[in-house]
Amino acid sequence: MSGNEHLQGFWAVALREMSRIRAHSRYALSMIVLPLVSFALTWGLFCNQYPQDLPVAVVDLDHSSLSRTVIKAIDATSVIEASFQVSDPAKARDLMLRGRIYAMVILPHGLEEDILRGRGAEVIGYTNTQMLLPGSIISSSLNAAVATVSAGINFQSRLRHGEMEEAAMAHLEPVNLDRHVLFNPQLNYIYFLAAALCPTFFQIFILMTAVMAMGSEFKNSTAKKWLETAGGSVWNAVAGKLAVYFISFSLLGLTMLAIIFNGFGVPLRGSLPSLITATVLLVLAYLSCGIILVFLCPSLRMALSAASFFSGTAFAFVGLTFPQEGMPALGKAWSNMLPLTHYLHLFLEQTIRSAKLSESIPDLLILLLFAMVGIGLVPMLKSHMKDSRYWGKP
Repeated sequence: MSGNEHLQGFWAVALREMSRIRAHSRYALSMIVLPLVSFALTWGLFCNQYPQDLPVAVVDLDHSSLSRTVIKAIDATSVIEASFQVSDPAKARDLMLRGRIYAMVILPHGLEEDILRGRGAEVIGYTNTQMLLPGSIISSSLNAAVATVSAGINFQSRLRHGEMEEAAMAHLEPVNLDRHVLFNPQLNYIYFLAAALCPTFFQIFILMTAVMAMGSEFKNSTAKKWLETAGGSVWNAVAGKLAVYFISFSLLGLTMLAIIFNGFGVPLRGSLPSLITATVLLVLAYLSCGIILVFLCPSLRMALSAASFFSGTAFAFVGLTFPQEGMPALGKAWSNMLPLTHYLHLFLEQTIRSAKLSESIPDLLILLLFAMVGIGLVPMLKSHMKDSRYWGKP
């Protein structure tokens, strides 16, 4: 086949695919509408940037000036709020079980008296760590609030006993941690989760659309016609079909980056060209995964199920919510088999961490490798297109 005939076959398949997209609204939904809706929902969920005023219940059994000071210290934090003040621990427990609070704090009877008599006293806290992130944040905030009150009491006591102010302050923290928070000192959830969720949604739509576009040819028994439109060339058939989705999703990927940087306000401290290149390679990688799944799964239903499992569970294994270094060997292996893992690693390096471009080249090469694996299967897909045993399966 001459070069001109190859080009004609490519364009014939591409035009045929655009006609199919116009005829079926599900393609427009998965290529444009739903991805943009997912980006908007992500913004709506994380527009506050960090959690505020999470409700806790306080059981004040002491009713003293000290217990009121502790309650004010809890309310003074930006993360938690003493939304409920109840007289019975059982009522606070009921609120916890009903999911109306994330923690309960008990100020025991005799709290202030124990402090005045020079005895130690305890403020009792119960946090719900079933929800790991809220539980961790609330626990930290409660510790900070009680520690602040305790330090104030200690400071005033030392002043009353004749210590100079500077000496009293030094005795409060004889060993002080000079802590420097890197990369996300504001604990901004947009930097941490929102910017990662958008590529997660993005890869789901790429893979599901690619599988649907190719798998429907076998389900509807049009695979042979698809090949004939390409002039009998499987390369033209696959390239012509997927070129439409490659262009569409690449443009959508650039839109996603614009939303993340201009809409979400995520800082760009590294190389924008590397991020653009990685986004284009991410599209190619998941189109390649679509080829693999269609080749391996003779049924469209089975291929879509495999695609939903592969892409839908990806966020749990990319190392953001649970560090990859702490995963067992199987978890690490699965994480490395996900193109999204390498994309998000590069994304965080080139946005938050301001890494050198050379440090992101391995991730770019891995994404390219994912694309090459699917391309390598294209010649074997031709036998499926010509064999009626692979046609008509649901």
